[in-house]
Amino acid sequence: MKFRMVDQIVSWESKQRICGVKAVSFEEYSLTAPFGGPARLPETLLLESFLQLGNWLIILSSDFTKMGLVIRLQRIFFEGAVMPGERLVMELTVRSYRDDGVLFDGAGRVGTRLVATGEGCLAVPVELASYCDPDDLRVLFSEIHRPQEGAPL
Repeated sequence: MKFRMVDQIVSWESKQRICGVKAVSFEEYSLTAPFGGPARLPETLLLESFLQLGNWLIILSSDFTKMGLVIRLQRIFFEGAVMPGERLVMELTVRSYRDDGVLFDGAGRVGTRLVATGEGCLAVPVELASYCDPDDLRVLFSEIHRPQEGAPL
C-alpha cells in the first residue's frame, strides 16, 4: 500500500467489520476543483480509501498472510464531497467471509453527513507476501491503529 488512503484504524473485529478514518488535509496534492468549484477529494480516491480499509480487514483477519484483490463492486453512491480539513469516517461490514472471497458493504460520513455508501464489494484473498512485505505492513499498522482517538459510526 504505497499510496496510503487510510490514516487511522479506529476499531476492527476479525472477519466482521472495520472502522477507519481518512483525514483530508489542506495540502493534499490530490484535491481537485471541478468546474471552478471548491477543492475536494475526488470520488476515485474516496473509493480507494474504502477499498484500502477493506483490505486492512483481510490482512488483519489473516494475521498478515492474505490481502484482497477487488474483482467486483456492485454499487457505490456518492452523496456529497469531502473537503479539505474534514475527516471521513468509514465503516465496512462483512456480508460473507470465505476462503474464496470476502463480500463487503460500507458507509462513510463527515460528522453526521453521509458522504458515500457502497454495496457488494467482492475481494479475493491472495498471498500477501507475493505483493508486499508483511513486516512493513505490521509497522504501518502499529502507526495507524489508534482506537483511543476515534469512535465508530
